[in-house]
Amino acid sequence: MSAIDLAAISAAQTRLLAEIGKPIELLDRGTGKRVVVPPADAAHPEAYLPVFLISAEALWLELTGTGFALDVSRTPDSALGYAVRKVRAGSFTVVMLCLIDVTMRLAQMEDALVLNHLIDFWGEAHGRIADVTPTLQGAT
Repeated sequence: MSAIDLAAISAAQTRLLAEIGKPIELLDRGTGKRVVVPPADAAHPEAYLPVFLISAEALWLELTGTGFALDVSRTPDSALGYAVRKVRAGSFTVVMLCLIDVTMRLAQMEDALVLNHLIDFWGEAHGRIADVTPTLQGAT
């Protein structure tokens, strides 16, 4: 099974975020302050792309019972402490359709794309699929 081109996913997600035209923000839940995140940073594999992909995978898992076989590793110097290294299952099209769905849902929530809500999406989907055993979708 071959990996999907992570640079292509990142570039497409960057374009999507830029085209939506809303600011991308990270909410500091302690202070209530929001920090603006540029689209390229939001879609970077060592910044916020891991949480976008985990949320997109949760959606796909809920719909099909299959996952993307994400290779996410701890990287203390990255924005969230994690980086995505590979997407080893699915297809570019499926991954992007799921990313588009998650990103558009995020865009409809507020006047900005608040990245913290992605964790909520993942948690909601995870709660609904807790009893589903994931299988890998074959690469197409």
